Amino acid sequence: MSRQKSIVAIVLCALFAPGTLAQRLPEFRLHDRGELWETMKDNGLIGAPNPTNRYEFYPSMDWPGGPHTLVSKDEQRSYSVGSGMWIGGKKGGGEIFFTENGPFTFVDNGTFLPITKQTNYAGTPSYNPDEAEEVITAEWVTTENVRVKRVSRGWSFPAYNTFLLIEYQLTNQSGNPLTDVYVGFPALVRPSYQDFVVHNGWGDDLNRADDYVRYDSASRTLYAYDDSVVSLASDRGNYWGPANELRTPGYAGIALIDADAATGGAPQPANVFYAQLLGNEQNFTLVSRTPSQMYALLAGTDRTLQAPPDLHLSPMMLMSCGPYAIPAGGTVKIVLAHAVNGLPLSIATQGISAQAVLPAGLDSLKATIRRAQSAYARGYALQTIPPPAPAVTVVSLPSSRAIVLTWPPLEPDYVNPRTGKSDLSRYRIYRANRSFIGPYAMIREIKIWDPNQQAVFFNQKLGVWRYIDQSISLGVSYFYAVTSLDSAGREAGLTNRNETAVKSSAPPADNASQVIVFPNPFRRVSGFPTTGEENSIVWAYLPRECTIRIYTSSGELLRTIKHQSDAVGQEVWNQLTDARQIVAPGIYFWTVESAVGNARGSLLIIK
Repeated sequence: MSRQKSIVAIVLCALFAPGTLAQRLPEFRLHDRGELWETMKDNGLIGAPNPTNRYEFYPSMDWPGGPHTLVSKDEQRSYSVGSGMWIGGKKGGGEIFFTENGPFTFVDNGTFLPITKQTNYAGTPSYNPDEAEEVITAEWVTTENVRVKRVSRGWSFPAYNTFLLIEYQLTNQSGNPLTDVYVGFPALVRPSYQDFVVHNGWGDDLNRADDYVRYDSASRTLYAYDDSVVSLASDRGNYWGPANELRTPGYAGIALIDADAATGGAPQPANVFYAQLLGNEQNFTLVSRTPSQMYALLAGTDRTLQAPPDLHLSPMMLMSCGPYAIPAGGTVKIVLAHAVNGLPLSIATQGISAQAVLPAGLDSLKATIRRAQSAYARGYALQTIPPPAPAVTVVSLPSSRAIVLTWPPLEPDYVNPRTGKSDLSRYRIYRANRSFIGPYAMIREIKIWDPNQQAVFFNQKLGVWRYIDQSISLGVSYFYAVTSLDSAGREAGLTNRNETAVKSSAPPADNASQVIVFPNPFRRVSGFPTTGEENSIVWAYLPRECTIRIYTSSGELLRTIKHQSDAVGQEVWNQLTDARQIVAPGIYFWTVESAVGNARGSLLIIK
């Protein structure tokens, strides 16, 4: 191991080791409604790793975001390691103080109030169009008695779903005036962190440092992107061959949207700084630096580690505002936008050729920042509101080898909160066969008021819209979403995607450990709403040879089903007993027995 790698390893162990400096485990809430997912913690950290395991991450500028549960870490699209907040200034007599809340796991030992999340989803009875769909509030009091209230807001609406607006309000509760106060926002924004499968490393070596950092003074945005140039022969930019995908197609940044005027009217931000983190970690934390040294970084008087613009980085980024003179009881307000945007997955999955058009993705980030500025200028009240997406049920049709989507109609009750019009006009059905994040392609548009399409797609008996997808391949995993549009073409976001892939027919499993039963509970309206499938209950991921037995709650054996197939790992029960009697509503128990393991469970039937 090289000397530099040894230094990095020692510092990281000190910063992230479980129990280091008795750091508490923070509470957190997720922004998980839009395309940008983020973790907001109650201690000032944003999107930082799990303090007990630095290899486990929560969403951290994840774009595209989701799903909530990942099969492996390689799936996570994290454009950031994390970010935090620094406050530095002078107390009476000129004594310098400094408090650190991240971006590493070291956090000022203050007082932390409960973090809250309020949801305000379009289409719900209490929906307020003048507020964001997700509002997460955290409050804490630093050891210097500065109270911080952080309110973050996010939306799912297209064009507004790739940024979060984060409002900070600081209140001086110390009882004495504070002077020369700077408020900083350190961030480990690293787009290349999400192409781990390409580089076989996570910005942990200078040979793999391939991010550029830029500052756009017009929008006051400090951003980073993956230059896709590394010196290791085994790496090939950010292109992932097995998926024929450009793994890092986005630009991630932090923009200063608003800030109270500084003492003397100095322009804001007061300081923009970025540096090579590798080999310098010890210079950016109170673990190894004095408050005066950290204050010099915050105020911009120490720029010895400032990186030149043409240096490939694993960057440490900092934007700060100030200086402020805050009297006892006085407040300071600063508003930031966290944003990620760039080339869509539909382009990124076209292969290595997408690398040539990557620079065009910067325009998307700049457009995102403009929309964030506009949303803030309107007091978080968006000018136009799209209709909500319907609640969708996606299930497999075992007999016909198809997948059916159903949703209750929105059109009888929908009224646009801005226009007052009941003008829902269309539904669009999207499908992806690659992953939860897409790319999605529209496979059908349904015109709500067209009687011919009503006859085909609206089930009068069940009172639901229904689309049967028969253009699928057996054994392939699919993800779906249904959006609604109004007469002006405003469209809902993809908020109803199924996080668990659906297959038309599940293949046989190697053992019985993954057997599932669906729908469970069974309800008449949530079963398979197609003629001949109304009573179907499915056992999936069965071994090639096994026996299913279904019992009443008192232990009476009702049905035995023998399964043997080298192609399909599922069986369908039509709710008939061995005596051909339909079962009554209630609780039932089932077992699966095979040479490669057994399984058991319960089933609830509601009619």
